[in-house]
Amino acid sequence: MFLTYDGLLDPLGSSQILPYVLGIARQPRPMHIVSFEKMDRFDAGADRLREQLSRQGIEWTPLSFTTRFGKLGKGWDLLRMYCTAIQLQLRKKFRVIHCRSYQAMQVGCLLSRMTGATTIFDMRGLWVDERIDGGLWSPSKWTDRLAYRLYKYIERHLLASASHVVVLTNRVAPELSRLSPDVDLSITVIPCCADFDHFRIASPDARQSVRAEIGVGSGALLISYLGSLGTWYMLDEMLQFFSAAAGRWDEVHLLFITKDWRAEHEARVELMGLAPARRRIHVRSATRDQVPALLGASDVMLSFIKPAYSKIASSPTKFAEALALGVPVISNVGIGDVEQITRELDAGGVFDLADPAAMAQVVEDLDLICQKGGKRLRDRARPKLGLEVAARAYRDVYRSVERMI
Repeated sequence: MFLTYDGLLDPLGSSQILPYVLGIARQPRPMHIVSFEKMDRFDAGADRLREQLSRQGIEWTPLSFTTRFGKLGKGWDLLRMYCTAIQLQLRKKFRVIHCRSYQAMQVGCLLSRMTGATTIFDMRGLWVDERIDGGLWSPSKWTDRLAYRLYKYIERHLLASASHVVVLTNRVAPELSRLSPDVDLSITVIPCCADFDHFRIASPDARQSVRAEIGVGSGALLISYLGSLGTWYMLDEMLQFFSAAAGRWDEVHLLFITKDWRAEHEARVELMGLAPARRRIHVRSATRDQVPALLGASDVMLSFIKPAYSKIASSPTKFAEALALGVPVISNVGIGDVEQITRELDAGGVFDLADPAAMAQVVEDLDLICQKGGKRLRDRARPKLGLEVAARAYRDVYRSVERMI
């Protein structure tokens, strides 16, 4: 049984859950997925997805994701996950429970105690510390401090209960021994990978057509950003980088590929004095199928993420997707294994956002960084960040837990 609080029909589900479970399904045991789906996406795509899963012999129990009532809504969803998983476990007697993130692992832990099932704790990140680092929980509130202490205790218990732990980065693997010092953990590192068959380099004509539609000339430098805005993603710093680049290079454009652009972001552009350059800041909302063409039209991508303790466990999906398109990435230090992978693959640039001189140097080197892109970058990245690499690693994890049964 594969348990996830994320939806298979979410953008994350289509890029980071569904491709993996389809690969895992090739192992000999039948699979059953329990997920939480947003109803608008469910109504639009459930029939097609159910048919796809059925062709692979995968059963699916979708539950509705509660969008209201705040923490009470999350608690209600967790209760429904418990009830649904227990019913399925008693009926089907699964021997392996694959738990994606902390909520699912809480349920898997109970099922393991009830029936002796083997559990895979697919952590995805340091969820508890992300609540503090991301400002979702405030250390100044006694309720949030209590929740943090409670969940740190639960985290230690979940790690101790796991038969196998999957993490996204090499940097976080040693940290797990500190979080659960009394247990000899079996750990596999599987970074967020990209489907290189979906993210293909476009032909020069197709690339130029997309740039023309955006309003970017053939000789201009196009800097892009892909994904959400807010909490972790540093809009001000991206705008500062664009401003510095515009002061150094003749024709520079900035493209945000996001569904999150709102009036408050427009206000940041005004506040930072970039109104005169607004015509060179472009915003496009895109489906997953539209992303390769838009992102692939750029010369370099920015990936600026708030550095914090919990981010040692993060592996940005957008990083792998950009490299699949042959687009170099400029990142900030402190995020998972990004710095190490960037240097290993010669995939762009990494600098400290707190150091103005470092940003100035990266801007000065932009032409050299852009020259790193293209098919050779894609070819270097695929053996490390291709979806097939993650699929093989997950199958190895399943072979490992099979030996425990």
